[in-house]
Amino acid sequence: MDISRNWLAQYVAIDCDIPTLCDKLTMAGIEVEAVESAGTVPAGVVVGRILERKPHPDSDHMSVCRVDVGQSEPIQIVCGAPNCDAGNVVPVATIGTVFHTPEGDFKIKKSKLRGVESMGMMCSEKELGLSDNHEGLMILDSSLKLGTPVETLFPGDTRIEVEVTPNRPDWLSMWGVARDVSCLLDTPAKLPEITVPECDIPAPGLVTVEAPDLCRRYIGRVIRNVKVGPSPKWLVERLESIGLRSINNVVDVTNFVLMELGQPLHAFDLDKLEGKRVVARRAKPGEEITTLDGKTLTLQERHLVIADAVKPMALAGVMGGEYSGVTEATTDVLLESAVFFPSNIRATSRELGISSDSSYRYERGVDYDMASLASDRAVQLILATAGGELASEKVDVNSGRPAEKVIPCRFDRIRSLIGAEVSNERIADIFRKLHLKVDDVTSGGCTVTAPLFRLDLEREADLAEEVARINGLDRIPEIPVAAKMCGSIREDAYQALQTLRDRVIDLGFYECMHYSMVNVNSALADRRFRREDLIELKNPLSLELAVLRPGLLGEMLGTIERNISRRNLNLRLFEVGKVFCGNAELFPEERFELCMALSGLRQPERYSAELKEEYDFYDLKGALESLFELANVKRYKFVAADDARFRPGRAAEVWIEGKKAGHFGELAADLTRGWRTSYPVFAAQLDVEVIVNADHGRSYYVPFSLFPATSRDVAFVADEKLEHGAILEFIRRSKPADLESVRLFDIFVDDKLKAEHKKSMAYQLTFRNAERTLTDAEVNSRFEKLREKLAKELKVELR
Repeated sequence: MDISRNWLAQYVAIDCDIPTLCDKLTMAGIEVEAVESAGTVPAGVVVGRILERKPHPDSDHMSVCRVDVGQSEPIQIVCGAPNCDAGNVVPVATIGTVFHTPEGDFKIKKSKLRGVESMGMMCSEKELGLSDNHEGLMILDSSLKLGTPVETLFPGDTRIEVEVTPNRPDWLSMWGVARDVSCLLDTPAKLPEITVPECDIPAPGLVTVEAPDLCRRYIGRVIRNVKVGPSPKWLVERLESIGLRSINNVVDVTNFVLMELGQPLHAFDLDKLEGKRVVARRAKPGEEITTLDGKTLTLQERHLVIADAVKPMALAGVMGGEYSGVTEATTDVLLESAVFFPSNIRATSRELGISSDSSYRYERGVDYDMASLASDRAVQLILATAGGELASEKVDVNSGRPAEKVIPCRFDRIRSLIGAEVSNERIADIFRKLHLKVDDVTSGGCTVTAPLFRLDLEREADLAEEVARINGLDRIPEIPVAAKMCGSIREDAYQALQTLRDRVIDLGFYECMHYSMVNVNSALADRRFRREDLIELKNPLSLELAVLRPGLLGEMLGTIERNISRRNLNLRLFEVGKVFCGNAELFPEERFELCMALSGLRQPERYSAELKEEYDFYDLKGALESLFELANVKRYKFVAADDARFRPGRAAEVWIEGKKAGHFGELAADLTRGWRTSYPVFAAQLDVEVIVNADHGRSYYVPFSLFPATSRDVAFVADEKLEHGAILEFIRRSKPADLESVRLFDIFVDDKLKAEHKKSMAYQLTFRNAERTLTDAEVNSRFEKLREKLAKELKVELR
């Protein structure tokens, strides 16, 4: 919602500067998000009269002028404008004036143009930010006093963008904000006088409401012989001040009243309405309408339309039809002001993908009483800007005025809720200044009647909130809170589990939650267990909930299968939960387990060759390594293993600090048989206690080296059973000086090496010193020592 400071000032006197006003609005709940100044003339620009114009001695298009700016002596200004004629009164930017432009600030200084001294600048409307006119100097009224600051003649405006909460639709109008501003600044708020000519001409059948449950009130009236054309300057400026463009005088009036009073209106071209009438009804199934933005929509019975005698002419509360609006050919207008059911407008707007300023307000609820006042205001302005005459009575079809909420208020309770001392008189005064009705005032309380524009007021706590925000949230005293240290968060058992969950989520996995009670088949899908290892319930609710889960894999398999059956093939799932085992020799009776699963495409949002990349065994291994890195677990390793849950040759054990933490790998074919996916499925099951109880140590910041690194490659032929992890561990134990990283970049096996049960491996070793640049001799020395140790102790053949 955009607010114009000048427009707002039409209803309430604003006797403070913009920063103060914005602070008060924000503290009162109308959060200010942005402030933008428009049309503000820089200080230093004054009224001046051109006394003399001479041609520039060294330019064909510039002139040398003597200008009187109200000082003791005229000043000389070089100007290139075509209308810098003697006698013209123009704005003059004197020395020191600063213009703020998108390219930066520009300061007027004493200068020479083609060798002629210039002591200022005469300005066009564009240079002053008043319009886009740059054809010549801006000509001012000749009666103005010379030296008068031009900023006093064109005060400019300030646009304030505010965030309006959904429960306060009354703030979606200038008048709604003005009511609160009047209370905050303690100044009265007053609407302009609204006068409408008397008209008793009956209009039978002009308005029919066939869906009173969706249309609570519909006001229609006819204005004839209007002259549609450009809007007057004041109306265009008002709309432009909040970012709306002018269309024509009739449409501009409806937009003006919408922003002024918060009541959406629509003007129909009466001649385009079959039967010269409107009907608020449900759409017929399959009925179509083309809206003002050119979209053709197919409607259903749940959608409310405003129709003529034959067809829909507008989507009620959302947008008018393409052929119903006012054009330059329009002479007779039917003016609509209505109250629609908010939930229906919200559902229609979301379902059809159409939003407008009108639907935005109807979705939140409009004031029942404002519909009539807004209709009168629009009639007044249309007659003033487009002429014509009111040609019908005010046709008001409604289902009865809703009852206002009456809220008992206890002064002591209000003070208790807001935690501040506020007098009884001050509380009642705040309610009155907010245009609430206050009755039955006693020393103990009062009765507050909420008007229909305050849909958010329902109970005593709401009244307390009004007192707190108007009295000032900054006036609520600080009360020290007594707290007692009961124990360290590190001793909280839940905190460790939640931290583990958060770290897995940081890796891009989505959390699953399954029941602890499962069926026997799900439990035995985890092949570590037999039937006698399960803990059965004595009185299960059903066979589907007959045993306690011994592991997380069984239910995870079911979730993966359900996702795949619904063609959700790209999965990154995990669960942390308690599992139960009846075999004490196998596992403790209760323990926490972590289960992770991967399947599908690695980058489904990409294209070309990247779209074909599938998750593999090493993606899950990398995820576990990242998890351990986040948890600062240093001593871990992966060991190839055989496990009935996984495919042969595609499984590994996880060891942390000498303890087996679990297994991971590609799921066995019989576990995924029948799944409609061509992607392999990978899973990991880890013992949470081993991870949580590991030595996490402490991480310290190590600054980046400012010196360059240098690399050396080493290649060798090794026994095929020699593992990459063993080589890394050997290099780590060797502790070569200044070795920063080790990277395996090649493994090669040909027929000859395969026959000898060997393989070729190549590593890149990167050296760097944190304090200086290493020399080639130093790097070569360290590198050769490591090569010799590899050949001697690992029995590899260097290449």
